[in-house]
Formats: sequence, structure tokens, C-alpha cells
Amino acid sequence: MHSFLQNIRRTGQSPLFWLLFVCGFTLLYFFAEHEGFYFGDDYSYGLYAHQLLHGGFHFDDYSFCHRFMVFVPTALFYWLWGMNIYTTTLWPLLCTLGTLLLLYAALHRKHPLATAWALVLLGLYYFQLNTVNYLYPDNIVLFFTTACLLVLYKARQPFPSSKQEVFWGITFAVLNLLAFLTKETIVYTVPFYLCVLLYHVKRRENWRFWGAAFLAGALLLAGYFLLYHIFSGDALQRFYDIKATNTLETKQEYLDSRATTLLPRLTYKPLLFFIGSGLAIPLAFAALSFFRTGRTALLHLRRSHSFWLVALLSMLLPIWFGTATVDFYKPMPLLPRMFHPLLPTFCLAAGLALEKVWPQRAAFLVLALLFGLCAGLGEKNLAVMYAPLVVFFMGLFLYRKPVPFGLGLAVVALVLCIRPVYFIFKPTVSYYAEQKEIIDRHLKHPAGNYIVLTDSIMLRRHPYFYGFATPQNYTYQKYSAYFPSIAQATDTVFLLINNGVLEHPELMAREKEKTILPQFPSARLLARRGKVKLFVLPKDSTR
Repeated sequence: MHSFLQNIRRTGQSPLFWLLFVCGFTLLYFFAEHEGFYFGDDYSYGLYAHQLLHGGFHFDDYSFCHRFMVFVPTALFYWLWGMNIYTTTLWPLLCTLGTLLLLYAALHRKHPLATAWALVLLGLYYFQLNTVNYLYPDNIVLFFTTACLLVLYKARQPFPSSKQEVFWGITFAVLNLLAFLTKETIVYTVPFYLCVLLYHVKRRENWRFWGAAFLAGALLLAGYFLLYHIFSGDALQRFYDIKATNTLETKQEYLDSRATTLLPRLTYKPLLFFIGSGLAIPLAFAALSFFRTGRTALLHLRRSHSFWLVALLSMLLPIWFGTATVDFYKPMPLLPRMFHPLLPTFCLAAGLALEKVWPQRAAFLVLALLFGLCAGLGEKNLAVMYAPLVVFFMGLFLYRKPVPFGLGLAVVALVLCIRPVYFIFKPTVSYYAEQKEIIDRHLKHPAGNYIVLTDSIMLRRHPYFYGFATPQNYTYQKYSAYFPSIAQATDTVFLLINNGVLEHPELMAREKEKTILPQFPSARLLARRGKVKLFVLPKDSTR
């Protein structure tokens, strides 16, 4: 019995076990909670991938078309296995699993316990899991950011040979370019890069590493801007499009409210955001870095703990206070996926802090108080996450005997699983599968002329359901564009209503079924799947 308990204890502290667990949970979440389609950014990236594969790709003055590392790999998967919801989101999934593997490979030998904590905190964080299922750039840039930071982590010590120094310098430059081709948020790593550079300059170390990185980076950027000049006519086209997109979408609305929103955004709102998003959990653990630790000890970047803590602070500052636009000051919106580049620093700083202070009862009391504060300041539904942590760490404080390290990992992992498991069992939101079934069965006639009346969101996104090849005999129109005279030249007019999309708060659809159906009193229900309904309008239908 004793040997059995010892085996369980060793397993609970094994980074390999937690790597396999979080990878397995990620795959479970990917397949069990896959919404299929978000009716948002994933449509644009999927369209670019399709255009790249079948011809027709061009810069369309929108910033998304410049993020090649999002849709170029997706185009490859379309070519290999065809277009479907899984090939569309396979690249974010692979990057997520790759991030976990990178953390494990780089740290598990010297810091096994910290690695296990980092894998649990990052791999089970809900919003990181949530973006596995959508073709968004955030989990992809997370992978490249992690790779860049791990190269610098390796470079914190002098390289054994000049050849390795040059190799890793070039690798660092290439990884940063790939991250930049994914999303512009890689720029938030620059302050930390400068910290490491100044540290090395002061110590006169790694000259060849930085020389190779700067030279390779300069050559790569020169080639990048040259290709833009050739194919778009302007080397800076991407930056103009970023500026135009931000200005068009946010400028006036933001400037009208800036006087009342700017001060809260720069002071206490990020703290409330951390609580609401669940990022307060790794941050509370990372705060233990200052627990009984000398301030000067935290400034030696050769120490693993110091390295990741300085990375956290120097990357957090530009996101907290920097601007997301070029022509006016507007801080980064407080959305969980915008903070993905910081996740490795949050989780590794937390893991290394816990590795150091775990046996200390006073640290457990600090954690209980921090999580109690989170439970008090957060919304009521967040108590299900923070209250168990308060009880657990207060129990550890009151329990005066050593507690296995793996028990803490298991409890935190269980708490982090609450939110993703809830969404796995929660009914679908977009009702993609139901709408796809209706379209495949009823809206793919090989001959004839057909009109499909739909909402403003589906009007822009319906090509995805046809693999971006909508049949030429089908015309999609918004509800308000229909007139009975148009129906006379059409074989059938369909009315498509997806209440899942219309009721989705983030999509902000103006139409609702209760206001749509009265406009078509003679509509006859043809098919219904979940919240998706398809009606047929008789020829003599009037509005």
C-alpha cells in the first residue's frame, strides 16, 4: 500500500504526466466543444486560405490579409484533406499542443515541479482552450512567442561555442518574423528583448548571438518590405491597412467616451479583468515571487525565476499602458486573447514561485487571502473558481503537516477544468452543424433559381457553408431587400432563420425571429434543426 501511494505521489508531481493530461484534455475540448464556425474572424482567414489555394488572393485593405502565418498553413490543410471545420482549426490546435511541448522540453529537467505547474496553468486556462476551436491568430502567436522567449531563456547563459551563438541568433530572428506574420502583438515582447540585450551588453556576453540576430533580422525585413513593394506597390502597405482598420472601427466611438473610460482602463480595470478572465490564478501564484525574496535577487536574469518574472513585468507594461493604434492613443482592449503572448511568462513565473515556496504555510495564507479578494471583487459566477481555492489554501495553512506537491496541482487542475467542462456540456451557440445540415439538404439544388432571405450576419458569411463556392443559381439577400415582384422570376424563395446567431450577444445582430416572421405571414416551415429554421415563401407572398 505504501509503495502504491508513493507511485501516486510521484505521478502527481511528474511533468510528463501533466503534459499528457493537458494535451489529452485539449484534444477532448477540441472535439467535444467545437462550435464549427464563429461567424467572425475565422471567416476572413478561411477565405484567404481558400483564395490562396484556388487563386484570387489579393490584399483587400484589411489588416487580416497580412497575417500569412494564420492562413497559409490552413491552405495547406485544405489542400491535403479538404475544407471542413477541423482542417480550418487544425493549425491553432497544433500550435497549442506545440506550446505545451516547448515548455516541457525546455524546462522539465531542471525545473520539473515548476514545469508541471506551468503546464496545468497554461494548458487548462479556459480562454486559451476556447481559441483552440477557432481560426484566430492568438494561439498561433502564443506558440511563436513562447519559442522566441525560450531562445532568449537559453541565451541567458553564454553559449558553449560561437557556432551555436550564431545559429540561435538566426533562429531568434526567424521566429520573430514568423510571429510578426501571425499577429502584430509580438511587438509587446520588444521591451523584454531590450532588457536582455542591455543585460548582455553590461556583462559583455553573447555578442555573436545578438549580431547574428540583428543581421538576419535586417535581411529578413528587407526581403519582407521588398516583396510588399513588388506585389502591393508600397513597402509599408501592412501598416497603412492596420491604421485604417483601427481608425475605421474604433476611432470616433472611442474618442467620444475616452474622457470617462481612459483613467479606469489605466488604473484598476486591468486588475478586474484579470479576476474576471481567470488570469488572476497564475498571477496570484506569480506574486509569491516577492515572498521572502530579496529585490536584488530578482534582477539576475541568469536565474530562471528572475528571467520569467522580468519577462512578465516588462511585457505587461506596454499592454497595460501602450496604444493599439498609430494615429491616436487607445490602450489595448481588455480581451483575454489579447494577453496570450504573456501566458508563458504568467505561468512559468507562477510555477517557479510555487516550486520555491510550496512548503511554507505563510505562503498558503497569502494565497488564501488573494483568492478571497478575487472572489469578493469578481462576479458571483466566478465564486465557483475562487472559493474552492480559498478553502484549499486556507486548509493547507491550518493543516500543520507537509502536503504533497501533487495535491496542489490536482486541486488547481480540477478548479481550472470547471469552466471548460461547463462549456463542453453547454448547448451550442452558433448552431453551425444544424445550419450546415439544412443547407446541405435543402439549399443545394443543381438546377433552377433560388433566393434565400437571411440575417445580416449570414448574408456575409454564407459562402463558408458552401466551401466558398456558392452555387450560381442561389442568391442570398437580407430580409428587408425582398419584394414579391422578385419572386416571380425565381423558382423558390426560402427564409432562413438561425436564432442561435441572432441571440448571440457578441454578434450583436439587430434582427430577431419575432420581428422577422410578421413580415412574411404566409411563410411555411420546411425544416427545423435546433434553433435553425428554414421556411418556404409561396409565390404570392406579400410583406
